Amino acid sequence: MGGKNPFLGVAYVVVGGICIVLGALFTVTHLIKPRKLGDHTYLSWNNEAPSAAVHASGRDLGVEGHA
Repeated sequence: MGGKNPFLGVAYVVVGGICIVLGALFTVTHLIKPRKLGDHTYLSWNNEAPSAAVHASGRDLGVEGHA
């Protein structure tokens, strides 16, 4: 039943295997170094001191733009 091309079946097995490997990797990472619930330390837009990589927009500088 079905065609003789096994590509779709192989693709499903490969993608499923990648998902299982990534799930195991994230689980091990979480077990080794968990983050507390609601941890905002990795958010760059909510820091007290802005980093050098963040550029101010025209609105922040008081420059009027075109409407």
